[in-house]
Amino acid sequence: MNFAYFFKFTSPGSISNRMEATEQNRIELGFHVFDFEDITHDDLTVIFGVNPNRIHIKGTQINPRFPRLAKANAWMLYAADYEASFEEQMDSLLDILEQRTEELKPICDKYYCEFSLALYIYNNEVSMPSVHLSSRYHALARKLNFEFDLDLYCLQDV
Repeated sequence: MNFAYFFKFTSPGSISNRMEATEQNRIELGFHVFDFEDITHDDLTVIFGVNPNRIHIKGTQINPRFPRLAKANAWMLYAADYEASFEEQMDSLLDILEQRTEELKPICDKYYCEFSLALYIYNNEVSMPSVHLSSRYHALARKLNFEFDLDLYCLQDV
């Protein structure tokens, strides 16, 4: 099994424009496919059976307000409710992926696929989000061989 764990601590100036300071800590969990060129975003949408929340097209602007260009194609599906716990977000994505294991296996074998978790810690006086990777997650990870990326943003006193 090949898991990669990445921890990033960023300054407030580098926070995504969609993030706002809040009293509640926040969890964003998604499943992403990167670095594909011989298949389209629409093809991936058919394979997954659900529309992505976000896509990147290599060489195009990621956000119209910033000049940064996408370095690779990307297809991104996020859990629907950022207010939900990590376990609820993970279960919602596993519900989608487990139904399509046979179709997703060649995608995960050929392209870079990952679960991407961003933890935004705004307030250490409220409950810290917990992250537990269940046996359900590990069973799917064994079948599909995807990565797990964790970005931790500590934003107290922002």
